[in-house]
Amino acid sequence: MTIPGYRLTTRLVNRLPLGHGKLAQSIAGRRQSGQRWIDWASRERTDAPLVWVHAASVGESLAAEPIVRRLRKAIPQIQIVRSFSSPSAATWAGSFAGDACDFIPPDEPRSIIRVLDALRPSLLLFSRGDIWPELVFHSASRGIPIAVAGAAVRPASKRLLLPVRTVCRQLYNTIAWVGAVSRADASRWVRLGARPSRVTVTGDPRHDQVLERPPRLQELRQLIDWCSGCQIVVAGSTHPSDERAVLDAFAVVVEVFSSVRLIVVPHDPSAQRVDRLMREASRRRVPLAVWTGAAPASTDSRCVLVTATGFLVDLYALADVAHVGGGFERGMLHAVIEPAAYAVPVTMGPCWHGSTDAELLQRHGGATVLPRRSPVPALVGTWLAWFREPDRRIAAGLSARRTLQQGAAARTVQALLPLIRL
Repeated sequence: MTIPGYRLTTRLVNRLPLGHGKLAQSIAGRRQSGQRWIDWASRERTDAPLVWVHAASVGESLAAEPIVRRLRKAIPQIQIVRSFSSPSAATWAGSFAGDACDFIPPDEPRSIIRVLDALRPSLLLFSRGDIWPELVFHSASRGIPIAVAGAAVRPASKRLLLPVRTVCRQLYNTIAWVGAVSRADASRWVRLGARPSRVTVTGDPRHDQVLERPPRLQELRQLIDWCSGCQIVVAGSTHPSDERAVLDAFAVVVEVFSSVRLIVVPHDPSAQRVDRLMREASRRRVPLAVWTGAAPASTDSRCVLVTATGFLVDLYALADVAHVGGGFERGMLHAVIEPAAYAVPVTMGPCWHGSTDAELLQRHGGATVLPRRSPVPALVGTWLAWFREPDRRIAAGLSARRTLQQGAAARTVQALLPLIRL
């Protein structure tokens, strides 16, 4: 796609009638966000340097958290704003230390120019790599440095295909600094057009985030009481394909170990998904209670379905074993580092390729990969082995923990500070 083609497509998409789903919610949120950013700037913008962080969704926002904390420590008067494009980030109750947050404005020249005029950023920082062309081009034309932190590109990314890469090259050539997660990621960023001299391997700031974050156990007191004296499996960010396997396996394992309990945290805890999961559990004769964050978990239930958002990372602190969802669908595996931070061994589906963290966990014995066909017997076997041999389970968890490395956030801030115009 050419730049004129991108602009035409963007204008059409932003003006189409809205339906339902995340894309429609994203477009609706972005349509009026430009004016909201301008209104905020008219009230709150000071003469201090401002860093505009774009973090597409919750995962990208989490990756930016330790960087933002260190920037504030280095420049106390700094202003930091966060934009996002995913509706899940709009309702995220995280601890991102920003002065303002809202949807990214429509990626059209007029909207972007007005917001840049209002915010007057000293630095544009993308978390992970959700690059918006108009924002990049107009920032670069003003001399605003553009950086990418925790930069990652999947090996199968469509951006690496030749027609797309040609357009990407014009974008990525303007980037002042790229902090890549790994050497392989650095190589792919260079292929996309980033200048080799501006690409550095920093590691992953998400590791700093999960290792530095204290668990909010007080808010989980009801579930902690329910877990007392039991062996706990936490299945986090699950998709339907995960939930079928996890419920089937749990129904078998609980007959062998009656003290095992299951906590399921769906990636999408919509009412429809909750109803379906209740029916699935009932068919397997697995008593299931719903925890909304307020009502106490039923002591009669061996399985709890968590619909309250923002608790998954804390719930991994209660786990003896974790299953991380999304691994039965290509490119959808969620964050295996979250349970690894608590030295909890992990199971996941077979579509882990492209995730550096999943590869490391598997290589070092901290994770077990389930087959696409007949995953339930493999899951049952893994859980039974870990419950029968606690030393083996603990060793696997410690192996997972040792794959995490701190320091990426500090290296990132060290590179960003010279770019910020004071």
